[in-house]
Amino acid sequence: MGILRELEVVNFRSYERAKFLLDPGVTLVVGPNASGKTNLLESLFVLASTKSFRAKDRDLIRHGEDFFRIVARGDDGETTFALSTERGPLEKRATKDGVKRPLVHHVGEIQIVLFEPTELGLISGAPEGRRKYLDFILCQTDREYLKTMQLYKRALKQRNALLDGFDIERIRTQVFSWDVKLTELALGIYERRQKLITYLNERIGDIYSQVAGQAAQLEIEYISTVDSSDYGSGFLDALTRNLPRDLAAGFTTIGPHREDFKVTFKNSEMTAVASRGEVRTAVLALKLAELHYAEETSGMRPLLLLDDVFSELDRERRTFLIEKLNGYQSVITTTDADAVTKEIQTSYSIISTDGAHV
Repeated sequence: MGILRELEVVNFRSYERAKFLLDPGVTLVVGPNASGKTNLLESLFVLASTKSFRAKDRDLIRHGEDFFRIVARGDDGETTFALSTERGPLEKRATKDGVKRPLVHHVGEIQIVLFEPTELGLISGAPEGRRKYLDFILCQTDREYLKTMQLYKRALKQRNALLDGFDIERIRTQVFSWDVKLTELALGIYERRQKLITYLNERIGDIYSQVAGQAAQLEIEYISTVDSSDYGSGFLDALTRNLPRDLAAGFTTIGPHREDFKVTFKNSEMTAVASRGEVRTAVLALKLAELHYAEETSGMRPLLLLDDVFSELDRERRTFLIEKLNGYQSVITTTDADAVTKEIQTSYSIISTDGAHV
């Protein structure tokens, strides 16, 4: 991805129509709370990933309208993403320089790394957030992973629909073919997640030490729903063994859609032994390791999106993060520009939520 120079949004969230000039270095979006700062940053996230990090698709369309459009213009041309409900069902459309592209080929064209306040609860929060963290990184950087996830979700939906039926003999006759399909796809997801975790584990300890000024044992441990050294055969066996439980529940109770990871700190689970500051330092280390992974895997420098995180970090962690902005195009929302600009070491511009330069 080249440098993005201009962002245009139509009927997106609070914006009827607006244009924003983006700095090659840091663009600070300044304004009071509830003024639309996060909406602007969210539009870049949606443009790159085709979905929001905080809302359902329909909620992104400006009230009273039936579509939104987001356009980014930069060194590599013009990229557009639009969502319409004009014909009833949701229709997503992506184009590059006016040529329509399949969404699976669109995702990853603009590499992004998002850091926003809820991610400070990544380690201590619900498993769903940690799964999304892994899946987002992999879907952006690996199209095969994205395709595999799509196929897995379809197969899972079909198996769950079968389990929710009343004809037990029919279920027992047909479920094995879905078990085989689900196992093949689950193995692909598991293996890629494990490779990503290996990469992160090679880096997060060093990054944590740089921030904290002292060495610490920090490691991610994947929590599988399969108790076997051979995930593929173990998963297929587990599906067969768990069929009575799945029938009782009416859905598939094991698999990548229910797996998790934990972070260990000084050989113990981090949430049990670490202070709030240590947990936040670990999250910062994870996000910066994500940045390195995206850059190394895609060969592109990601666009950094930081949503009012500086108010959530102490001065030491804020300074460290600002130092890492150097060389990356970044969009930062803040209510206090002075707290950020005095430490920025690269070019920057300040805009308001109406697109005007401050």
